[in-house]
Amino acid sequence: MPFLQVIILIMINQINGQRTASSVFHLLKGKKSSQTIQDARLYHLEKWFQTVPFLERKSFDQLIVELAEQRLIRVDEKLHVQVTAFGKEKLEGLSGVLPPLEFLHGWKLQDCASAFWKRLSLAVQVASHLAYRDSAYLPVTRDEQIQRWLKLFLARTRLPKDELAARLHQELVVLLKSQPVEDPLILVLRLTGKKRTGKTTVQASALLGVESTEYWFRFLHLLHFTIQHSIQHAADFPLLFAMAEDIYEPVVLTQSTRKTGGMLKKGFTLEEIVANRRLKRSTVEDHIVELTFHSPDFSIRPFVSEETEERVLQAAAVLSNKKIKPIKDQLPDVSYFQIRLVLAKYSK
Repeated sequence: MPFLQVIILIMINQINGQRTASSVFHLLKGKKSSQTIQDARLYHLEKWFQTVPFLERKSFDQLIVELAEQRLIRVDEKLHVQVTAFGKEKLEGLSGVLPPLEFLHGWKLQDCASAFWKRLSLAVQVASHLAYRDSAYLPVTRDEQIQRWLKLFLARTRLPKDELAARLHQELVVLLKSQPVEDPLILVLRLTGKKRTGKTTVQASALLGVESTEYWFRFLHLLHFTIQHSIQHAADFPLLFAMAEDIYEPVVLTQSTRKTGGMLKKGFTLEEIVANRRLKRSTVEDHIVELTFHSPDFSIRPFVSEETEERVLQAAAVLSNKKIKPIKDQLPDVSYFQIRLVLAKYSK
């Protein structure tokens, strides 16, 4: 069973018949729509967000068809997907052999991880060639922004050529040894230096004898650990910390949501933000729901009274699900926006 298919089965199990397969696809791809962001938080699927950005819809649909044919999932008349009893048995049987991936957090780290990996890869290559006094090589990335960053990085470190390579090597050795979960070769095999070319995902997975999608998730897991550990222990890993500090965001919000949040802090009302920014009311409402999901100190009280909040919570408890429409049917005088805010608040 392909590792990605196992991940999809885990995700479907968590949404428990309340969403379509498309919601899982959009989560894995990292679609930054209000619905996908809400699904990630409500069903505790943030770790998988944007972890397979290269996934094609045709390939995903085929995986869903195969899961249904194996009677591991069922699809209802509204196209909602749910894991069958047989599927739950399968997951239970796999639980002992699946890697925990406890440091993986796609929503929080995946944008950062992409840039961090480019920086790390180029820094290792350049440090290696500097140590050998060799300036004739093709950089591993043609991203001009990454190349400009590296020039500033080299200028700020002010380390002799030999010492830069030694220090970077030492930081990576200590950091990779500090985690007992993944084989350091998962990351090291991908790095390029003076006398070696980094392996592709396919090549590295073959060398390690790991199925390619499992290797990909393990690589991301190790990369996410590297970022988090270097941020948390900056004094011990100054070079790795310098690669992450300006691109790591402890609270990840879309740029437009940040702007709405800034206006709310200045005292603008929802209606004033709609008029000032020339946005649809529903768009600003989406921003406020996103702020509720991801900002621990954000208060929903300007939009939802304590009484309404309690009524929504009671209705959700009785219905035993996170679907908005059934709650709305129970509470016709409460807006969809208010229901979404309450669910967002208590998803924490």
